[in-house]
Amino acid sequence: MRRVAAGLAGMYLTAALMTRLAEAMGMRSCGCADDCWCKKPGLSAFRWVFPRGHHINWPDDTRPFVK
Repeated sequence: MRRVAAGLAGMYLTAALMTRLAEAMGMRSCGCADDCWCKKPGLSAFRWVFPRGHHINWPDDTRPFVK
């Protein structure tokens, strides 16, 4: 069971670092507000593998679920 958990954690960290590298190369970009948790040093590596709780800068006419 430990081996499986370690393997999953390793895959999660690898995915986080690979997507952070893709962002550094300009292949991806984050549209979050400056106060979002994903803009903080250390946490920015996890912005693409943990998609919850982002503060996105939506233009007023395209904001979802707001009328």
